[in-house]
Amino acid sequence: MKPVYVIGHKNPDIDAIASAIAYARLKSKLNHGAFVPAAAGEVNAETRFVLDFFALEPPELVTDVGTKVEDLLEDEAVFSVPPETTLREAGRLIRVHNIKTLPVVDSKARLLGLLTVGDVAQIYLDRLGQEEEDPQKVVSVLSSVLSTKVSEIMKTQNLVLFEKSETVEEAKKQMLATRYRNYPVVDEENRLAGIISRHHLLQMKRKKVILVDHNEKKQAVEGIEEAEILEIIDHHRVGDLQTVSPIFFRNEPVGATSTLVAELYRQHGVEIEPPVAGLLLSGILSDTMIFRSPTTTGKDKEIAKYLGKIAGLEPDSWGKEIFRRAVRVEDEPIQNTVLQDLKEYQHGDLVFAISQVETIDLDALRKRKRDILEAMEGICNKRGYHLLLLMVTDVFAEGTELFAAGPRKEIAASAFSLPLEQETVFLKGVMSRKKQVVPLIYKVLAEQSLF
Repeated sequence: MKPVYVIGHKNPDIDAIASAIAYARLKSKLNHGAFVPAAAGEVNAETRFVLDFFALEPPELVTDVGTKVEDLLEDEAVFSVPPETTLREAGRLIRVHNIKTLPVVDSKARLLGLLTVGDVAQIYLDRLGQEEEDPQKVVSVLSSVLSTKVSEIMKTQNLVLFEKSETVEEAKKQMLATRYRNYPVVDEENRLAGIISRHHLLQMKRKKVILVDHNEKKQAVEGIEEAEILEIIDHHRVGDLQTVSPIFFRNEPVGATSTLVAELYRQHGVEIEPPVAGLLLSGILSDTMIFRSPTTTGKDKEIAKYLGKIAGLEPDSWGKEIFRRAVRVEDEPIQNTVLQDLKEYQHGDLVFAISQVETIDLDALRKRKRDILEAMEGICNKRGYHLLLLMVTDVFAEGTELFAAGPRKEIAASAFSLPLEQETVFLKGVMSRKKQVVPLIYKVLAEQSLF
């Protein structure tokens, strides 16, 4: 059975990972199917600390959900034979199971060659046709043919095969150019994975995904436009992703997607295991910055209290422990600091990005101002950003140092009274990218588009 990936945004934070793991477990309890928690990027140190604390495995790394050759494979087992198989045995298998192409593999399932119905027919015609006037010789030749090993007649040269990770588009080009009946599919070690044909292209099945903690294409895993989105659970503004048919879309203005996932557990009457409750609590505390963010709602606090009782944790104390145990971003390479939690946005042809990191030593990062701004300009040039903002948020000081770079940084100057020659400004009380920064940028862009 093909898995359904429950996956968060690129550069995943605790909330994205917690939501993916917890919601995948809830779906598995409520439905038949393989719901697999996934991460669209590497798990950061803060999240690893939380996962280790609760003895939970990190989600599977899935960086591309575009349709690959492996998505064309059927769930049924593929018939294959070892090279010592006789033509008599192979013929019976072909006849009983109506097989047109029979792969020949070694003891480790590695592909050695192919035997087709056409090959079998041709060997009979070639050998028996020469003795058609001598019945006695026909019997002898027939016995010899039936005893022939498939290794002696299988095709081994110029085979057209595909690896599981190849794109469907590339496979389609090869099929149109060669027009064989069937094509073997192998893994990176040449082990047989299955057989595909042109009719599989007509019945192509997309990867199925459930998105958590985002609903914008720029923030989604690569290949999302080729996947089938089944559900979205999110607490951000409605973005630009489209679906083929109506889906379950849970979107509420709360502080964390973990809040919504925990609420869904309660609504379905499903018990939350203590480690999962602790993980969801961590997602809420991280995204709301221990309830200091203006995105925090009464529902976040109530759900956090509920989860804390299950996990045996006091929310405020546990939140402070998470931030203390997080890797000190002021000691990280500048590039890592800027890219750690970066999200992209688009307004018309203008592309901008906002990164946010938390620290308990803001002064240490201020001392690296020139290096940070230089790295940000490099990222803008490489990725084509018109504007890049870095929010360095001091959780305990309850404010953010805002760094601005890019050819359109005057947008930030208009939104936050940021002196262009200064390139940074401290914003007291600004804790939320979603509620206090992104809306102001869009407001400025909207006003500029009127003139």
